[in-house]
Amino acid sequence: MTPVQAKLRMFGAWCGPGYLLLLFLGWGAFAGFLPPVAPSRNADEIARIFQENTNGIRIGMVMVMWAAGVFIFFAAAIGQFLSKIEGGAGVLTYGVVIGGCGNMVLSFYPAIWWLVAAYRPERAHELTYIFNDMAWLQFIGGVSMFAAMPIAIAIAAFIDKSADPVFPRWAGYVNIMIVMLILPDQLLFFFHSGPWSWNGLFGLWIPVVLFGGWFLVTFYLMRAAVQRATRNPGSPVENLDTVSTGR
Repeated sequence: MTPVQAKLRMFGAWCGPGYLLLLFLGWGAFAGFLPPVAPSRNADEIARIFQENTNGIRIGMVMVMWAAGVFIFFAAAIGQFLSKIEGGAGVLTYGVVIGGCGNMVLSFYPAIWWLVAAYRPERAHELTYIFNDMAWLQFIGGVSMFAAMPIAIAIAAFIDKSADPVFPRWAGYVNIMIVMLILPDQLLFFFHSGPWSWNGLFGLWIPVVLFGGWFLVTFYLMRAAVQRATRNPGSPVENLDTVSTGR
């Protein structure tokens, strides 16, 4: 592995924590959306939030849009590691990259809806209400495309028989567990209050903790793989010098 290749792979790995940092700074610190407003609030109450923190929401959502861009490189780096396991870019590689594009959309477009609501905070309250609902339901509830990523990593971990796997078998079980525990989040589409709503235990807090944990675990494994390959040129990870698109 050349120094440039090592730096690029490490850059891709670090884009995972970078995404989380921008996401939570923008969404939580600047916009003030963490903890989120309850979906049971009426249109006037929601509109008041956008009127009182207009610029904070604007700044925060611009940060979230940039977080979505940073995430692209993280997904690309995961895809490169999976292509090594598959012996070329195959189903898992494309699955994790396309799933990454889906997660990018799930970050980018809710930020746009919130920006639209904050762009003209004096508009009819019902319109702000609609944009806020659209953003929250997509941002928290649209987990199906993200799930493609841990599923692909889990399968890769189970089929990788190399002596020095990037994603060891335990990581496969962790990824499957994350997908299973996030699934109850889908009930948020049916509730306006309680633990299943978008501000509840199962609708928000468990998925957010698992989502953040997934990034940190994946980053740790990718970073460790690059470090091993740098220290030991004979490591199987060293075979990542090129990504084949054929068999």
